[in-house]
Amino acid sequence: MLNDVKVGLLGAKSSIKRGNKKTLAFIVFVLALIFVNLIFLPSMMGGLSGMFTDFMQYPYGDIVIEPSGDNTYINNADNVLQKARAVPDVTFATKRLDAGASIKYKQKVVGSSIIGVSPSEEYDVSRYPYIISEGEFLSDLSQDEIIIGAMLVEGYFGSEIYDNLGAVRVGSFVDVTYSNGVQRTYKVKGIMEGTWELVDLNALVHYKEIEEVYGLDESKATSIVIRVKNPDESAKVKEKIIAAGVKEPVFTNSEKSDAVMRQAMETLNLVNVISKYVSLIVGAALILIIVYINVLHRKKEIGILKAVGITPRSIVVSYAFISMFYVLMGVLAGLILYFLAMFYFTINPVVFYETIEIIPEIQVGLIIKSIFTMLIMSVIAGVLPAWRVSKESILEAIWGR
Repeated sequence: MLNDVKVGLLGAKSSIKRGNKKTLAFIVFVLALIFVNLIFLPSMMGGLSGMFTDFMQYPYGDIVIEPSGDNTYINNADNVLQKARAVPDVTFATKRLDAGASIKYKQKVVGSSIIGVSPSEEYDVSRYPYIISEGEFLSDLSQDEIIIGAMLVEGYFGSEIYDNLGAVRVGSFVDVTYSNGVQRTYKVKGIMEGTWELVDLNALVHYKEIEEVYGLDESKATSIVIRVKNPDESAKVKEKIIAAGVKEPVFTNSEKSDAVMRQAMETLNLVNVISKYVSLIVGAALILIIVYINVLHRKKEIGILKAVGITPRSIVVSYAFISMFYVLMGVLAGLILYFLAMFYFTINPVVFYETIEIIPEIQVGLIIKSIFTMLIMSVIAGVLPAWRVSKESILEAIWGR
C-alpha cells in the first residue's frame, strides 16, 4: 500500500509538471470562486443575523422576564431581579416599566411607547446610552426629562414614513399624555437613533416617572432585562434562572424575535443551503470532467504503465493526488479572495436604508468544514474515472477501446 502511495504521488507530480499551466490557472480560478461561494454567503448571513440580534438587544437584552398570564406587571419585581442577579452567568439585570402614551409638540401629536428605565443600570444592560445622536442620556437625577426616538423627529431617517413631531430638538418641551389620562411636560434631553422601529419610535423617561404617573410601588415592572456572560449560552442561563425560583415567563433574545424576522432568516438559510449544494455539485463536476478528459488522453499511457508493472491502485492514487492538488490550490486562492473581500466589506459595509450596516462575520469553523468538504469531493470525483480505466485490460487501454 505504501509503495502504491509513493508511485501514485510520483505519477501525480510528473503529470502536473507536464500539464498546461494556463489550463491549471483556469481550473484553480474556478475552484477558488466555488470555494468563496461556499463561505462568503454564510459570512454575510452571519453579519445579518448578528445585526438582528443586536437590534433585539434593545427591548429584550439577552434574556427577558415578563409578567405571567394576563398580569400587566411583574409583582415583587425586586425579588425576581435579585434571584436573576444571583445566577452566576448573569452579568447585569435591570427592570423597566412600559406605558402607552401620546406625545405632543406644538400642533403635532404622535402615539408612542414610553419606557421607564433606571439610567445608570442601562449602561451595563442595553445600548440605549450609546445611541444618543443629539444631547445626553438620562441620569439618575433626570426628572421631567425625556429621550425621543429619532423616527419621531423631523429630518431623521424614517421620520418621513411615520408621523413625527416636527422640528423638535434638544431643549424643546413636549407634552406627554399617558394611557390613564395623566399629562406631564418633559424637556427633551436627547434624541436616540438606533435605525430600527422598535427603538426609534419609542421614548425613554426615568423609571420613577412611570411609577408616579400610575401610582405604582417600587416592586412593579413590565419587564426585567438581563445580560449574560456568553449570549450563545442564553438558553442554558434561562434554565438556571427558572431553577433559581423565578416563576414568571422567561424568554431568550431569539425566542422573542419577531416571527417575520425568523421567517426571513429561515428563507436566507434555505437559499444558502441550495447555493452550497449547487457549488459542490459544480465543483465535483468540474473535477470529474477534467480528470476524465485527462484519463482519456492518457489511456494508452495508463495501459503501458500497467504493462510494465504499475498497479491499478497506484494509478487511482495518482489521480486522487492530482485532484487534491487542484482543490488545494483552488482553496488557497479562494482564501486569499475571501479575506480580501472580508477586509473590503469590513471597511465598506453593505448599507441598507442609508444607515443600517452589515459587516460579514468570519466563521473559522465553516471555513475548515468547507475545506474538508472540497477535499473529499475532489478525491471522489478524481478517483471515479481513473478507477474505471484502471479496471480495463492492458490491450483495451493501449488500443483505446
